[in-house]
Amino acid sequence: MGTLIFGALLLIVGIVVRSSGRGMGANGSKTVGLVMTLVSIVLILIGAFTLLGSSVKVIDAGTVGVQHAFGKVSPDPLLPGVRFVMPWSEVERYSTREEQFPAAREAAETMAALSSEQMGMQVDAAVRWQIDPKEAPRIFTEIGSEEQIHAVVLNAIRNGVRDGMAEFSINQIGQRSKIAEVMKAEVDSALVTRPRAGGQPFRIATITAFFLRNLQPPEQVVNAINGKIAQEQQIETEKHRVEVARLQSEQQRLLNQTLTPEALMKQYLEVLHDMKNSSNLIILVPTEGGTPLLDLNALRKNIKGGQ
Repeated sequence: MGTLIFGALLLIVGIVVRSSGRGMGANGSKTVGLVMTLVSIVLILIGAFTLLGSSVKVIDAGTVGVQHAFGKVSPDPLLPGVRFVMPWSEVERYSTREEQFPAAREAAETMAALSSEQMGMQVDAAVRWQIDPKEAPRIFTEIGSEEQIHAVVLNAIRNGVRDGMAEFSINQIGQRSKIAEVMKAEVDSALVTRPRAGGQPFRIATITAFFLRNLQPPEQVVNAINGKIAQEQQIETEKHRVEVARLQSEQQRLLNQTLTPEALMKQYLEVLHDMKNSSNLIILVPTEGGTPLLDLNALRKNIKGGQ
C-alpha cells in the first residue's frame, strides 16, 4: 500500500509540475517551462513504473500467495510465477514445502501423555507436514499468518499424541508401529477445522510422515519389565538344566540296559572269532573281575629277564 501511495503522489506531482511548466512557457519563460516539463515527465514515468510494480507480484517456487485488500480476500490462490494484481492489493505468502517438527537444529520435545490406565508416559515424536496451496485463501481468512499456522499445527501434534496414547495400555507399548499409526491419524484429524461463519470444513495441513522416536514408560514399569525378563530368563535356564539332566539320566539308563554280562560275553566271543586268523599275540581272558588283556610278547620278555 505504501508503494501505491508513493507512485500516486509522484503522478500527481508530475502532472502539477507539467501544468506549471506549460503556464511558464506561455508567459515567456520558455527555458524554465522546458525544464519543468522534463522534470514532470520524469516524475510521471517514475510514478507509472511504481504503480506498475505494485501490480506485478512474483510468487517464488514452493510458495503460494493470497491476494487481499480492504478486508476482502480473493478466493483464488496465486501460484508460483509472475502474477498481476490490483495495485492497492497486498499479497500474503505461505510456504507449500514440507515442514517438520521439531524444526532443524531444534531440540526434541518430549511430550507427556497418559496410557489407558492413566499412567504417565514420555513420548518423543517427529512429524512432517505441508499445506495445500488451494486452501491458502481459507487458511489466511480463518488462521492468519504462517507463524500462526505453525502454532496451530504444533497444538494438533501435541493433542494427537496424547489422544493416541490414551488408546493403549502399558502392556501394549511394544506395538510401536500401531501406536504411531493411531497418533498420526489423531493429529491428521485435528488439522481439519470448520469456518467460524459456517460452511464446509477444510484442512489446515496434511501430515505426510509420522515418526515415533521414543516411548518411555514410568520408571517403576521399566523396573517391573526388566524384572519379568530376568525371571523368564532364569526359568528358561532352569528348564534347560533339567532337560540336560534328564537326557543324561536317559543315556545312563540305556547304557545300563545295553551293557549286560550276556552282551559283554557276546562281544567277547565275536572278538575271538575275528582274532582266529590274526597274528595278534594279545589274548582277552574273561574273569570274574572283568576281561583283562594278556600280552604274550610282554610275558615272554618278563620270563627271559627273570632267567
